[in-house]
Amino acid sequence: MIAIPAIDMMNGACVRLRQGRFDQRTTYEADPLHTAKAIEAAGIGYLHLVDLDGARTGNPANLHILEKLAGETSLQIDFGGGVRDLETIRRVLKAGAFRVNLGTFLFSGPGIAQQCTETFGRDALIAAADISQGKVAVKGWQQRSQMKAAESIDALMKAGWLYISVTDIGRDGTMEGPDPDFYKPLVDRYPEARFIGGGGVASMADLHLLESCGLYGAVTGKAIFEGKISLEALSGFNKKHDNPRLKKDYKP
Repeated sequence: MIAIPAIDMMNGACVRLRQGRFDQRTTYEADPLHTAKAIEAAGIGYLHLVDLDGARTGNPANLHILEKLAGETSLQIDFGGGVRDLETIRRVLKAGAFRVNLGTFLFSGPGIAQQCTETFGRDALIAAADISQGKVAVKGWQQRSQMKAAESIDALMKAGWLYISVTDIGRDGTMEGPDPDFYKPLVDRYPEARFIGGGGVASMADLHLLESCGLYGAVTGKAIFEGKISLEALSGFNKKHDNPRLKKDYKP
């Protein structure tokens, strides 16, 4: 498993939400570039970057920050937040994203998931099937759809998706620890998928727990900003757990 540091952006600053709620926001760092450079300096080669303004409005508001981070660091950045049409995917890739996270758009109509993979290829995309009370959450996690987690992932796999991010929204930003029973059934049911988990990570022990579930990757943000997990420890975890499959996908 690979551990991926996360930066959530809002109003140009690094923030974290609790359970995806915009009214429970903590601001940590005014300059995302400063944080990105610290991640790079620690020997980590990748970053999960979320545009919360875009997720809430339906249109990315921080592509200029993505461009800056991509231009001034060597990080391979996966970007998400407000990407809800094919043209915006093109804009995000042009701005320097290594991969694009898609959630709401994928579940907004029949055939869209397959159209995305056919247009951009599955290596450039990550499907965000973020779950609240067993259902897929959309529109910046502010709405819960009627689509069950298994149904959504069934559809994605049929459409040829490879990378699937699955966040346990009830634990996201709480640092209460991840729930292995949330991930293990998904990994067992879809062994060919590369699942990236997140939600509740508070320690290195939590990362080892997620690794034991068979996840391809795990995202952690708040634990880094709160000083519970150091970037050096995260870098050491990735170097210790590196393997040829990860080297092919991520090149620090």
